Amino acid sequence: MKRNFRYFSMVLAIILMVSSVSVSYGKKAKNEPQVKYVFYLIGDGMGINAVSGTEIYNRYTGNGPEQVNFLHFPVRTQVNTNSASTLVTGSAAAGTSLATGRKTYTGAIGVDTERNPISSIAEWAKASGAGVGIATSVAINHATPAAFYAHVSNRDSYDAITRQFIHSDVVDFAAGAGFLTERNLGLDATFYEQEARGEGVKVFYGAESFGNVKTEYDRVLCLGGKDLKELPFAIDRKEGDTALKDFVTTGIDYLYGRYAEEGFFFMIEGGKIDYAGHNDDAASCFREINDFAEALDVVLAFCDQHPGETLIVVTADHETGGLALGAGEYKMNPELLACQKMSENELTSKFRQAFMPPPPPQRRGPRNGQGMAPPQPQWTPPTWEEVKEFLKVNLGLWDTVPVDKRTEERFFETYQTTFGAKEGESEVRSLYAVNTRLVSDAVMYLDRAAGYQWAHGAHTGSPVGLYVSGVRAAEFNSCSENTDIPLVIARIAGYDIQH
Repeated sequence: MKRNFRYFSMVLAIILMVSSVSVSYGKKAKNEPQVKYVFYLIGDGMGINAVSGTEIYNRYTGNGPEQVNFLHFPVRTQVNTNSASTLVTGSAAAGTSLATGRKTYTGAIGVDTERNPISSIAEWAKASGAGVGIATSVAINHATPAAFYAHVSNRDSYDAITRQFIHSDVVDFAAGAGFLTERNLGLDATFYEQEARGEGVKVFYGAESFGNVKTEYDRVLCLGGKDLKELPFAIDRKEGDTALKDFVTTGIDYLYGRYAEEGFFFMIEGGKIDYAGHNDDAASCFREINDFAEALDVVLAFCDQHPGETLIVVTADHETGGLALGAGEYKMNPELLACQKMSENELTSKFRQAFMPPPPPQRRGPRNGQGMAPPQPQWTPPTWEEVKEFLKVNLGLWDTVPVDKRTEERFFETYQTTFGAKEGESEVRSLYAVNTRLVSDAVMYLDRAAGYQWAHGAHTGSPVGLYVSGVRAAEFNSCSENTDIPLVIARIAGYDIQH
């Protein structure tokens, strides 16, 4: 009996001790500062190896800073990305998890597994009186940004997503390349831009116009330009092109000017990291991550001015491509990637302009009694030596980058396929592009020579990084699922989670 009593007393003491610790922790948590300005940055398709690979690329090529800023944040951990229906997720379901704290089926945006709408952290922030901004380097109605304001059962419902954006008052500031459209509806992006103006949204085109954005405007939409669906790859950017950092600079100026007292929530997506991963294009991928980090530099400058009120969370929706660091023989030669001066997409475009037959002439209206286009000069395919020179100039093959005899034979076979001398597939189709196979093969060969090896051009089930800095950053160390992230943000920002 005494032994049982002693055991009971010991258990009771432990329970009381744990309870007192829990109570004191709860009081301590309530006394912690609440975040006023939240920045939520999502690198679409940005795997852990891609971030580390970018830093290696930068150090050996000089095409970026030696340190990728967020890779050195005080909190660095990782989270799982699976959806409710598949171990390998897509941007829609992953975006929904990052926005709502709920898992859903692959392809869903802002709805649960029963297709019921579920609210997002952007909606929680708005309901709590904060301003809301969303910026992306791809279309504003693409899957990831849409997960923060839309509720549809299929991510391809671009018309429904766009109309929800236009008629919703959740997002104060939005910025992106433009709008994706559904071909069968016959509506172009201009139609939706006009619809937005009809709802009182102020629309601006191109970075040169963003200086006209005023804080008294109720809702603002900044677009990269007219007739765009994505910003150019950073590696292809020309002077005057809009960049993600332009959206972020304008968004911060607007949101702080309008919601300095109430605070704001700003989601920023580097959307084209994923595009480069689908192409298995390492140099373009790394330059996109650098571009994403440049946008973060703008955020960090704001944080320096408001250090006790700002939270910065950086993560990804999933990993794309299965990038490995090291392509065998314990070697990497990242300096070789300096030979690539443009994206695979742009290189394909130049290849087709230089070598492929022109499109057939268009029939004209009745003019000079003929009604026919003038005859075109006969097309002749390029020689193998001309194609080799093209790859040498643009990728460094046979020059800086050695090509062995066996590899050249494979390239020559693809050359024959490309120009009809041999049957076979002459193009490579990825999720967002159709590239010439010879160009795609040459880019992948350069990647392997540099020590970067892709598994395939699709999503993987790998965990992704979570990098946090600012007020109460340490609380994110407990996150293990992507659904944990918005719930922690909401708690420490004081947002009322809506169900």
